[in-house]
Amino acid sequence: MSKVEHLLFDCDGVLVDTEFTAAIKMTQTLNNLGVDLSVDYYLQNLSGTTFSSIVHRYFNNSLPEFEVLQIIHKVEDEVAAEVKLIEGVTDLLIGLPMSKSVVSNSSVRTVEHALDTTGIKRYFSSKIFSSELVKQPKPAPDIYQLAINSLGYKAAEIIVVEDSISGAKAALSAGLRVIGFVGASHIQPGHGQRLLDLGVSQIAGSMIELQTILASSDS
Repeated sequence: MSKVEHLLFDCDGVLVDTEFTAAIKMTQTLNNLGVDLSVDYYLQNLSGTTFSSIVHRYFNNSLPEFEVLQIIHKVEDEVAAEVKLIEGVTDLLIGLPMSKSVVSNSSVRTVEHALDTTGIKRYFSSKIFSSELVKQPKPAPDIYQLAINSLGYKAAEIIVVEDSISGAKAALSAGLRVIGFVGASHIQPGHGQRLLDLGVSQIAGSMIELQTILASSDS
């Protein structure tokens, strides 16, 4: 097995505990627009997908693009106002010697705000791999393929940490090894098994468990 040289972290639900807040805010916004959507359904089926795809899905591409953007920016701003770190993230990042990058379905501005607000931006490379940079977001592999090509590492030298089904599918389709993280507040019962069934190599329920897995992978 190749030595691990680089780590790719999803942002929402792995570094920052925002997915539950996103589910509440997007559900409330769409409910107010007449959409029948529950938080539970969102968490089970929509977490990890882009806000744009969610809005287009429920309005069947019938809204003008400026209205779609208004909805997206409203929800992004509401989630950003409540951003907080997953417990133990800073200690994890300090303790890992490998270089690190963020790969997210969120916009660059959303990721930058999360990293700046929580004080962890310095632990990552300056390049943020956002779905804005590719044709198709996760679960398509495009963003992970871009990361591999940009960073200059072989796929075997990279490990990905993902919490969502869409994110895990994207990374696995790009030929990357994936660790599933299930320690955030939005994780539903049985989610870890769903990730394992997809093909992720291991599941971490906390940052302490994740650090143990990553440390052993680098030995």
